[in-house]
Amino acid sequence: MKPSHYISQLEEQILFLILENQNLEEEVVNLKKRLLAYENPHTPPSLQQFKKKKDELSEPKKRGAPKGHKGVTREKPIPEEKITVISDHCESCGSGHIKVTDKKTNTIIEDLPPPGKIQVKEYERYQVECYECGHKFYSKHKDCPQEGNFGILLLLYMVMLKFHLRGPIRKVREYLLHAHSFVISPKGILDSLNRVGNACNKEYDRVLIRIRNAKWVHIDETSFKVNKDKWWLWIFRSDENDVLFVIRNSRGSQVVREILGEDWDKPIITDGWKAYNYISIVQRCWAHLIREVDANKDFSEKGYELSEKVHSVFKDLKEILDKKMDLNERIKQKEIFESRLTDIIGQYKQYNELKKPLTYLENGQGKWFTCLQYPGMQPTNNLAEQTLRESVIYRKIIGSFRSEEGSQNYQYISSLLASWMLQEKNIWEELENLLRQELCLS
Repeated sequence: MKPSHYISQLEEQILFLILENQNLEEEVVNLKKRLLAYENPHTPPSLQQFKKKKDELSEPKKRGAPKGHKGVTREKPIPEEKITVISDHCESCGSGHIKVTDKKTNTIIEDLPPPGKIQVKEYERYQVECYECGHKFYSKHKDCPQEGNFGILLLLYMVMLKFHLRGPIRKVREYLLHAHSFVISPKGILDSLNRVGNACNKEYDRVLIRIRNAKWVHIDETSFKVNKDKWWLWIFRSDENDVLFVIRNSRGSQVVREILGEDWDKPIITDGWKAYNYISIVQRCWAHLIREVDANKDFSEKGYELSEKVHSVFKDLKEILDKKMDLNERIKQKEIFESRLTDIIGQYKQYNELKKPLTYLENGQGKWFTCLQYPGMQPTNNLAEQTLRESVIYRKIIGSFRSEEGSQNYQYISSLLASWMLQEKNIWEELENLLRQELCLS
């Protein structure tokens, strides 16, 4: 038999290992909780740091366009000017004793003229009086804003540099100084942008009306700081690609009610956020559902099976949506798909490790196949998320709006620019026409 002191040492070592194992298990649980901010089904791609590193270990894909891609080759432009180039000396020895041969090569280039300097103009706007009604007013010109000292094209430059190219105020100021020798303070730029934002108000309200009259609306939201406080930037995108950005200090249903109204009776496409619960016709986002079920597929065999079956339903749904069918056939297909999903929930409900994805599925029952009733509607909310990305990048650049006025100004201008872009309109021309009308001729 082993001595008692030896047994005592073994017991102490076992006790120490048990305690150490308990501490390690607690540490693992805490670390997993902290990792949920980066590795959960609803983490946006911009925060999926560890997933990106994991993907980098896989075999890299070949760069470039996929096979079968037609490619895009720019057409050769017609030259507006022809320039003859003949050297007057030898590039090898420097001799000027050379002759011109009958061989030549033609090179067509496209270039920009040198940046123009700021033009200063004075408009003599005479007051006129109407013989009929006696109304007196100062004459208006399409190039002369009635308020401020900057012309339409200069205001356009500031807007495009700040909002479309996402340039900080300091960079906008430096560009105007170095490219155009134009001296202006950051405060002057902010005042100019606020003037443009105010000019966009009426068109913003018209976009709001079109959103309320849309067949359906995609909605999403993301946090955005205003004066270092947490606010929310909402996006509403219609079936006609009208975009409305709304910045509020709330993520609640009152924002949705404000924009869509209390009596909204048309579909929305969104995730499962509770702010939308008061709306009866909803298409829940399948991209969110896929991420939810995929989060469990690596932890158990049943989790993998659930993921495969949900993926199969989604694949069949997309195939059905691509087919031309009348509304009655679509409604029949909707009933079939809902029955399939109900069977899947019943089949896996007994497994505790799948409680979270199954609860997510159950909470959306009756809302996963709404798109079948509305031809043209997508089963995901990707359209809203894609439009929101520009604002997410802008948030990373500026960090926070410095004032509520700046946040409201952003929503007016960005809504119009995003709408025009999605509708394949020339954003420069559209904004120029709007500013001429609102600032010069109204």
